[in-house]
Amino acid sequence: MSVLSRPTVLLATASVAAGLLVAPGAAFAAGPAPTLTAAEMKAALKPVAEASALAGAGGWRAVTDFSLDVPSAGPITMVDTTVVDPVHGRYSDVVDLGRYGREETYAAAGEGVHRTVEVGAQTAALRMMGRPAVKYVFTADKGLELAAFLVADNAPAPDDMARYYALAGTKTVDEDGTTDFTVLADEGDDPYTVTLHVNASSVLTGVDAVPADATEAGEASIAFTYGAQTVTLPAAAATVDSRTLAKGVAYLDMAAVVKRAVTKGAADTRKAAKGRTVTVASLRRLARAGAVSAGKAAGVAMVQVKDITGGVRVSAVNPWTKKTVAYTVKASGRQVIVKAV
Repeated sequence: MSVLSRPTVLLATASVAAGLLVAPGAAFAAGPAPTLTAAEMKAALKPVAEASALAGAGGWRAVTDFSLDVPSAGPITMVDTTVVDPVHGRYSDVVDLGRYGREETYAAAGEGVHRTVEVGAQTAALRMMGRPAVKYVFTADKGLELAAFLVADNAPAPDDMARYYALAGTKTVDEDGTTDFTVLADEGDDPYTVTLHVNASSVLTGVDAVPADATEAGEASIAFTYGAQTVTLPAAAATVDSRTLAKGVAYLDMAAVVKRAVTKGAADTRKAAKGRTVTVASLRRLARAGAVSAGKAAGVAMVQVKDITGGVRVSAVNPWTKKTVAYTVKASGRQVIVKAV
């Protein structure tokens, strides 16, 4: 995968740029770097991918730094820490966006995925539900496989990165046994100079990306470490089931859902009457159909319809706040009379 495929913004502070965006071991450079074709680079990086995969078999961690200078917002920084524990089938990814917040993802094979609660409707629903302390949403997935999830979540796997950058470029071998592979890669709309840093054991230890055009802003660097990792999943007290939260979000709009059900049922009843006397039986049938339709659109069958004299009572009760929204819909000659109660 690309060094820039996961983030939407790129980061490198001046200190990071000074320390990481200069090829390590430059003082030990062993002469001019040879030029490699794409085929030669692929062959040269194959053992790097293999060695990196072997090194990461027991676990690996990637810390990715990004920076982007946006004229309308100023410098945007982002640090993305990815931890993979293949032994226990666990994964975590924590994205620190500085003043823009923090996003976390946790996955466990055979269990499911935890993600940070989204600010907006989800946080509003949790307040309404009386659970403002909840920070994570859990979606159960008994069939979750870690390897497939890493691909879907764009995790920066070191072996994948070594294979991805099999492009024409240069190879610099230093006297300390480390090697730098540098290529010009098309990262979205702009070309980037990407350097892969490899240790003496052919294991990928880092990747740097800088715009090929020095006038462009946006830099990235990734540092890899290998070995056993520990991923701690969020506590149950700080977690809500995704289905429960979805229900809570739907109930935020309860009044509108009930109104839509009533409006549709009344309109369909008038249409079915074709200017003739409205029958109570038709009104009741179409009011229930309207309730079902509104429930499907909301994702929750919250609207209840009860027969009353001359028509129906259409209502819903919020299970957390106990607030009720209700209307009566009655047949009156050729008219359908709707009243809030």
